Amino acid sequence: MIKPINSNQANITAKCPDCEAELDVPADTEKGEILSCPGCGLELEVKAVKGGCIDLQELTIEGEDWGE
Repeated sequence: MIKPINSNQANITAKCPDCEAELDVPADTEKGEILSCPGCGLELEVKAVKGGCIDLQELTIEGEDWGE
């Protein structure tokens, strides 16, 4: 779980798990949303939002299996 650096009603500030850049995450962000890191461009998926803490993980997109 990534603890917020600063929390207020408008935004939650969190750190990128890869490059440690600060992300401004809107307080109304919900589980499943995709965010981009402004520092490294990594796509991050919101896994959980609990009481001012946000759990971000690198977005993984599984390729299609064409029956091979």
